[in-house]
Amino acid sequence: MKFLNSNDKSFNKKLKIILEKRSKTNNKIIENNVSKIIDDVKINGDKAIIKYTNKFDKIEINKNQIKLDYNKISENLNLDKNILNCFDIAIKNITKFHKKQLPKDISQKDNNINLRSRWKAIDSVGLYVPGGSAFYPSSLIMNVIPAKIAGVKRIVCVTPPSVNVNPYFLSLIKKLKIDETYFVGGAQAISALANGTETIDPVNKIFGPGNSYVAEAKKQLFGKVGIDLIAGPSEIVVVADKNNNSKWVASDLMAQAEHDPNSQSILITDSPEFSKKVLKDINSLVKKLSKKNIINSALKNNGLIILVKKIDECTDIINKIAPEHLHLHLKSGKKLLNNINNAGGIFLGEYSAEAFGDYIVGTNHVLPTSSSAKFSSGLGVLDFMKRNSIVEMNYKSFHALKDYTKSLADIEGLEAHKMSVKIRQNK
Repeated sequence: MKFLNSNDKSFNKKLKIILEKRSKTNNKIIENNVSKIIDDVKINGDKAIIKYTNKFDKIEINKNQIKLDYNKISENLNLDKNILNCFDIAIKNITKFHKKQLPKDISQKDNNINLRSRWKAIDSVGLYVPGGSAFYPSSLIMNVIPAKIAGVKRIVCVTPPSVNVNPYFLSLIKKLKIDETYFVGGAQAISALANGTETIDPVNKIFGPGNSYVAEAKKQLFGKVGIDLIAGPSEIVVVADKNNNSKWVASDLMAQAEHDPNSQSILITDSPEFSKKVLKDINSLVKKLSKKNIINSALKNNGLIILVKKIDECTDIINKIAPEHLHLHLKSGKKLLNNINNAGGIFLGEYSAEAFGDYIVGTNHVLPTSSSAKFSSGLGVLDFMKRNSIVEMNYKSFHALKDYTKSLADIEGLEAHKMSVKIRQNK
């Protein structure tokens, strides 16, 4: 892990370079390949999906195998009851918290004008669930629950095909009552959701994590279809002092590093001695883990330790970084919280390991990355809804505002706007 000292005159410049490195993920080869895949699926539909499934997933399928046949899901999936119980607890907690996010319609009656703002669910959404060698049931749960609470009528799930479909995936699909599931992955799945094929009808908005091809496809198709966010590699900032447990802090940094070699783990501390303890603990603990190579690579390339003179200085640095995850180990964490504006998910206290937020406590683990926490929030019920404004006027309110409206139309040179008001005056 690299070291930066906040008292260094070039600290802000060095930090800026490190942060900008996170967002420099443009790859012209990927961009061009994704563009071709999108167009191919748009033109050739299912035929293109079958072609890319063979090419990228190394699986031969026919048109009838694109959609999951729910009647063929065995009732006896031989699943671990403890895992199923974990799913139930997660679903219960996430549902309970997200129900509180439902917005209220508002109305105003003033001077013979009725104004309303109402919330309606998006008609249809597509959820991308990574598959293949890895399956993340938490991603499926985190996306489906807020969509259900919002009232989305059509929820479509897409996931890369595999020779043996994960039985826990099938179990969750049934438990969460998802009616449409398609075995298609990569950029071709995003194109199918946006443009439609003979088998897959298009949706209005696409959610869910994926590889660089999936992220690029979402980026290129935004506008044609809504998207949740452009997700980058996972990130965490941990703030701790010498009074914290160095092994616990080390484990928190490693937990994010194991996601991806491009993940970023940052420690902010006022104690050089403590930071050395953390590094020592990382070297010791990582040996026991199966993903040690990924962790070591992520920490070597993107890991950072920021030394501050006073721990209170961390808030300005955090707001500049705007991390996906922020863990305040400190006893003074609540005091610092008021000065922190930019962070996706915030974890207070040494027992609030970020892993709880990933799975079970009730908050959503889909969070903004690459400093986008400066202007966006984590996934929630509102992301599956849209707002209408409604205006109702009568004769009196029309005449009260007609002259003002005509004058403003004159200023902007919009004659038809003015005419639409003036033409009503002589009734």
